[in-house]
Amino acid sequence: MSGATVAIVPVRGGSVGIPRKNARLLCGKPLLAYCLEAARAARSIDALYVSTDDPELAEIARRFGAEVLERPAALAGPDSTLDEVIVDAVPRIEASGTPVGHVVTLQATSPLLRPATIDRAVAACREQALDTVLSVVDARHLHWTQTQNGDFSPLYAARVNRQQLPAQFRETGGVVVCRREILDTGSRFGTRVSAVELGATESLDIDDRFDWWLAEKSLQRRRIAFRVVGNRETGLGHAYRALTLADRLIDHELHFFVRPDHGLAAQRIETRRHPVHVVGQSEELEALRACAPDLIVNDVLDTTKREMEAFRSLGAAVVNFEDLGPGAALADAVVNALYDVPGGGFDGNVHQGVSHCVLRDEFYSVEPIAVREDVREVLVLFGGTDPNDLTARCLPWIDALPGDWRLTVVSGFGYPRPEALRAIAADLRHDTEVVVDTPIVSRYMARADIAITSAGRTVFELASLGVPMLVIPQNARECQHRFALESPGVVSLPPAHDLDPLEFSGALHELLSDHALRQQLHTALLAADIRGGIDRTLDVLEGALRVAPKPRERQEPV
Repeated sequence: MSGATVAIVPVRGGSVGIPRKNARLLCGKPLLAYCLEAARAARSIDALYVSTDDPELAEIARRFGAEVLERPAALAGPDSTLDEVIVDAVPRIEASGTPVGHVVTLQATSPLLRPATIDRAVAACREQALDTVLSVVDARHLHWTQTQNGDFSPLYAARVNRQQLPAQFRETGGVVVCRREILDTGSRFGTRVSAVELGATESLDIDDRFDWWLAEKSLQRRRIAFRVVGNRETGLGHAYRALTLADRLIDHELHFFVRPDHGLAAQRIETRRHPVHVVGQSEELEALRACAPDLIVNDVLDTTKREMEAFRSLGAAVVNFEDLGPGAALADAVVNALYDVPGGGFDGNVHQGVSHCVLRDEFYSVEPIAVREDVREVLVLFGGTDPNDLTARCLPWIDALPGDWRLTVVSGFGYPRPEALRAIAADLRHDTEVVVDTPIVSRYMARADIAITSAGRTVFELASLGVPMLVIPQNARECQHRFALESPGVVSLPPAHDLDPLEFSGALHELLSDHALRQQLHTALLAADIRGGIDRTLDVLEGALRVAPKPRERQEPV
């Protein structure tokens, strides 16, 4: 079909739900401006018009690149239909010398409509020789109707989960494309009709103040890319921290980037239904560029100057976690809860120590333990992977100590030999329970009198409950965890490769037999402000977003 593809935005000055809403500023711009900018960015639109009876809206339309069609008074009332407005507008456009092939009606109250969606709808109408294409959203639910006598009657055959219902599409009003000839029938809808499906966000139609609030929130969303490590060697603490922060960053769009050799982290993140991009080192920069993040969060341990310069070239803000490498100096902020930077840190924005630890959500609903006179429960947990197999090494030493207490062993998602642990436990003198990959580790911490653990994030979790603990660093990195090794609430031992069975047994025996010592450690641990760490850490991320470049119009990330 020859002729131009013209877009028409019908707007009235009057509005019932929100007075003057089409002219009202939404995140700094008139509501009307959003659909006009989307239309101008769409490759398929040849000409853009606004049909209005309102001088203020007409002026806004001109400022944002649209031509104005003055709407007749007879079509400016609340009872006038959009079909009537469009049927009136198109002949006047043609009278000005513009031949029209397709007509695109855009709705000013759909500020989240993307240019790509407009192009998709126009292409469908043209290429499939359709009469009409409209935007819809899948609104399947268990619907009911009310009969004339006031009774409620179901509009479904069987009560099933929403996902099992047949698709039920609702018009969004955002975009309607039709062939010019269809308007000669007095309607924009012919017999050959199809639709483009939108997601919940893009389908938003502002009708009341709550819709307006949703639109503001959606427009203020930023895109955050988490780079995360997590395998047998590094453990899964980085992944768990990133996921905990992600649960609090609900206002933003999140993506996770993981290297192929960190599949354990990818598996754990995928269970939480976040987008995970598994990319090699040579592909990572381009994958990040395609994602177009506003903030990159590096939870990958030490960074190099070269890789940080590459990330900075993407124009995003950058925040690094547990970074002692030379690249940290190029970050907008560095959060080192575990490992303090010698000499007070870099010249940049460094946040150190226990005040910025991130506890998982489950720990905020658990009360600290009470220190019992006699030990009833000893807990052993060496992180998600336990790379030195400290669990298996320590169990016989623990079991050799006297006392009528119970032993609980928790192994993580990445521990490779859970069956071997069960076999060891079966031969122990003490009653022993082996728990593998529990989703609620706080349950076992909250009932422990003593814990034996490595010098990672688990120390913070136990400390938040005031559990006295023996701490054994797994590696040289953990030997830099100041809180785990120097806190007055912790009994620290040599690292795994230097661990002496007699020293271990002596320290544990003292804890088991000395109630006053356990009480002292408990009090010291609770004195640290651990539970407020996540809020301070989120403040760092939000602060970085505030100085990051404003989000630009972009397509869905690759």
